[in-house]
Amino acid sequence: MLSNRQKLILKAIVEEYVNTAEPVASFDLMAKPYLNFSSATLRAEMATLEQLGLIEKPHTSSGRVPTSNGYKYYVENLVTRDSEVVSDFPLIDQIFQQHTMMKEEAIKEAMNLLSKLTNYTSMALGADYRGELVKKMDFIPVNEKEAVILIVTNQGHVSNQMIKIPNGLKADDLKNVVKVLDEVLRNKPITDVEQILSDEFARLQVKDLMEYHDQLLNTFVNAFSKFYKDNYYLSGMSNVFGQPEFNDVNKLKKFMEAFEEGEVMRLIGNTNGLTVRIGSENKILAMDDCTIISVPYRIDDEKVGTIAVIGPTRMEYKKVIPLVEYIAGNMTKLYKK
Repeated sequence: MLSNRQKLILKAIVEEYVNTAEPVASFDLMAKPYLNFSSATLRAEMATLEQLGLIEKPHTSSGRVPTSNGYKYYVENLVTRDSEVVSDFPLIDQIFQQHTMMKEEAIKEAMNLLSKLTNYTSMALGADYRGELVKKMDFIPVNEKEAVILIVTNQGHVSNQMIKIPNGLKADDLKNVVKVLDEVLRNKPITDVEQILSDEFARLQVKDLMEYHDQLLNTFVNAFSKFYKDNYYLSGMSNVFGQPEFNDVNKLKKFMEAFEEGEVMRLIGNTNGLTVRIGSENKILAMDDCTIISVPYRIDDEKVGTIAVIGPTRMEYKKVIPLVEYIAGNMTKLYKK
C-alpha cells in the first residue's frame, strides 16, 4: 500500500516522463508546487518506489522512469481525466451528427480525428457482418466508362465497388441488372448472397449479357465479399515513427508486422468496458513497449465492436482515456438511431 506522498510522487514521475520522454530526477520533482518536500525525502521515496518495482533507473541516467507495473498502478489508482479534453468533444459530435446514415464514414472520420488528437494509432474493430441483411443495392454511374456498385445492410454498413463498364455494354443495361438484384437480394442474409447471385445470373443469361456473365458476377461477388474481410479501420499508423521508443528500426519493423499479421486485432476485441493493456500484458514481443487502450461500443443487443488507441507505454493516459470513452459512447448512440 502506497502512502499519499508516494502516490503523489509516482503520479508526478509518470506524467513528467510522458511529457518529456526523459528520465525524471529528484530536482525535476522539486519544481512541482504540490511536491513541497526536500530533495533527500524525494530520493528516499523514489528508492522505495524502485524497490516496489514501480519505477526503475535506466543505465544511462540518474533519473527514474516508470515500469509497466508503475503505469498499471497509475492507470488503476491515480489517473484523472484531463478536463481540457472536453474542448475536443464538439469536433467528435460534429462527425456523428453529419453521418447518422453512413455509419462506416462516421467511424472512419472519428478514428482519423482520434489519431490526430492523440498522435497515436487508432483502430475501430467492428462486429461480424455475416448475420446482417441486405437493405439496398444501387448502381451509381461515375462517367461513361465507370460506375459504383453500392450495398447497404440493415445495420447501416456500406460496401462499394468501383467497376469499369465493359465495352459494348450500356450503363442502362447494367443499371437494370442491379435493379433486379436489388429486389431479389433485399432482406436476404449476407451469407446467402453469393449463391443467390449465381442463381439469379443463370436466370438473367439473356443474349445481351452472355458475353459479360462471369465478369459481372465476379464484380458483384467482390462487392459483397468486403463484408467478410477483416472488419477494421486503422488510422495514424505513421504516428509511431515520431515516438522515441521506435527509433530502433528492428523494433518498428516488428511492430508493423504485428498489425499486418493480425496479432493486434486479436488483442483489442472485448466486452468488458475500458481495458488498458500495458507492455508485457499484450503477450506479443513486438508490443512489449506499447499500451493498448480499448473500449467496446454496442451495435445491438448481441453485437459489440471495439475502438482502441495504440501507442508507447509512455502514453498520455489522462487524455486518451476520456477521448476513447467519449467516441465509444457516440458510436453506441449511432447504432441506436
